[in-house]
Amino acid sequence: MKQLGRAFLVLTAGLLPGLALVTSATGTTVRGASRIKHISNPIAAFALDGNRVAYGIHPASSLDRVDVWDFGTGKTTTVSGIRTQEDGFSPQGIGVYQVAIAGTRVAWLTSVGGKAGGHDYVFASSATKPKERLVDTEDHLGGTCVGDFTKGCAGNWLGGVVGSRSLIALNRWTTDSQGTITTGGLYALKGTRMSKFASGSDTVEAAVASGSRVAVLRQDGSVGVYSSSGKSLLNLPLAGGKGLALNGRNLLVLTKPRTLQLYDAKTGARVRTFTPRGTVAPRNLDVQGKTALYTTGSAVHLVNLSSGKDRVFAEHRGGVLFAALDRAGLVYGGNGYGSKGTLIFVPFARVAAAVG
Repeated sequence: MKQLGRAFLVLTAGLLPGLALVTSATGTTVRGASRIKHISNPIAAFALDGNRVAYGIHPASSLDRVDVWDFGTGKTTTVSGIRTQEDGFSPQGIGVYQVAIAGTRVAWLTSVGGKAGGHDYVFASSATKPKERLVDTEDHLGGTCVGDFTKGCAGNWLGGVVGSRSLIALNRWTTDSQGTITTGGLYALKGTRMSKFASGSDTVEAAVASGSRVAVLRQDGSVGVYSSSGKSLLNLPLAGGKGLALNGRNLLVLTKPRTLQLYDAKTGARVRTFTPRGTVAPRNLDVQGKTALYTTGSAVHLVNLSSGKDRVFAEHRGGVLFAALDRAGLVYGGNGYGSKGTLIFVPFARVAAAVG
């Protein structure tokens, strides 16, 4: 998900900057209404659901903000308020660092800190009737204890905020002085209230939501899937899991050393293994239907989960900071020269056609 340069879809020579035509496996050209969003400040956090993108910015002025871009209508709405702005001024904090969106509901996390410790805050708002509301806060001790960095820090934390359709979920957990998680839980955000639906240190930390399910990537690299009713649906005792994607029965796990493992999300059976292209560690895993996504450096890769076909679909000069797939399509982007952000939307029909 990161960095530098104005956005270009690089697929064939001679195309206009920021625009591209994707050629399908049959050689026909698939046309679609791609859209580009230029942002005057660097993007710090990102989430996609349906035809809306929620993103947090952390400008040089430290006046942090969370916006929602509806690429269906082209409208951009600021959903955050004065508290989020103020959190950007923290001397050792990181301001907005996670966002989630589910339909018209948005949630985000900020972290502020100083020499004595850090403080996590979770906020919520509607995308259509924006009003920043503080949901909860947690405190922890230690000079570098901000965000979800827990090593050597003791106290209570918020993190793992994820969203899909009608569900926004997040974690609350406690660590000892060694950074070991001692207690934890998964919570559903309902208005301005957090309602616990699963308990235990093994519920930390939520990586992705899909419908009414939440997939968790634990500290030891193992994977768990939970329903929003609190039922444990799947446990994969892996070692070294580094990233997750979940959609339907497809559970994609990035493992060491640089392999993509596809599992049946219902049975836990391993379906097949993919080897990512290139030498850069993959990031930004996602999956929609039989199409998977990952990024390496400046490249956006698409994979057909049935055939194994892997294609560089697009490039972003300076690096891809964020990328995600949903039923509407692909959104990716990063931060360019002068710390200006760019987001690009490509309709899903073009995405799926690119890998057959």
